[in-house]
Amino acid sequence: MLLHPAVLSATPEYSASTGQGCKACHTDPMAGRLSVGGLEFAASGYVWPPEGGYRVIGPMRKTVRLAVGLFHIVAAFLWFGTILYVHILLRPAYAEKGLPKGEMGIGIVSMGIVGVTGILLTASRIKGMDVLFSSPWGIVLSLKMVFYLIMVSSAVFIVVFVGPRLKKPGRTEAIPQSCVFDPLTLSAFDGMDGRQGFIAYKRNVYEVTGLKLWKSGRHVKHAAGTDLTEVLSNAPHGEEKLNGLRVIGSYDISGKPEKTVYQKMFYFIAYMNLGIVFLVLITIAYWRWGI
Repeated sequence: MLLHPAVLSATPEYSASTGQGCKACHTDPMAGRLSVGGLEFAASGYVWPPEGGYRVIGPMRKTVRLAVGLFHIVAAFLWFGTILYVHILLRPAYAEKGLPKGEMGIGIVSMGIVGVTGILLTASRIKGMDVLFSSPWGIVLSLKMVFYLIMVSSAVFIVVFVGPRLKKPGRTEAIPQSCVFDPLTLSAFDGMDGRQGFIAYKRNVYEVTGLKLWKSGRHVKHAAGTDLTEVLSNAPHGEEKLNGLRVIGSYDISGKPEKTVYQKMFYFIAYMNLGIVFLVLITIAYWRWGI
């Protein structure tokens, strides 16, 4: 089946709808290569006569645009990949006590690259800003830009305003007299900024303060001040690693920590950005194959 020659046939759809012959859009009807008019026809959302505005560039500038486009795609993959990984696999709770520096760094750098390369790519394809509002192709591109600006604005708000306040403890660390911890009291022992670090596993609370693998209250993607009963089952080691830790008290899961206003804001913006990611992907798909 792979070796069998395929026969392709062109359809008269565009000729019928525009009243134009093949050469109106193609340099050679047999080769199928688009002329300047054909490029503008595609950029106008296949509306005849084309509203124009498409910029045709030479071979050298095409090579430059290819390189810029590669950076644009790679940065977009890193940015959206980080969002999908953190928001779907790790869940926003992973960062509700402080934004992780690694993921935050990737996001900031990739957002900047996407913005700069996006401007260059747009300038290389259109002759003027009026194209963004006068053709279906430009309107969809404008919509993608709006989504980008919303995500960047929300990211700046999170990093500058919400992030620093996530680090501030909502509770004062105090070991209960009964030595029975619930999620609310345990959350204060997050191991950050000199505070003690406690973790819960099943019915016990263990101390991880000062341990090499628990610097700043974190071990890999796990945070001190939380219940690790479920996540430990997916770890590469078993509960035998807890045998040498000091048992501080017992754990009662019946209580539930109340989220601060900044944590609530962080959750809202996090899931809003996750939704916008899918809207951007839908927009790109429609821009590429729907118009």
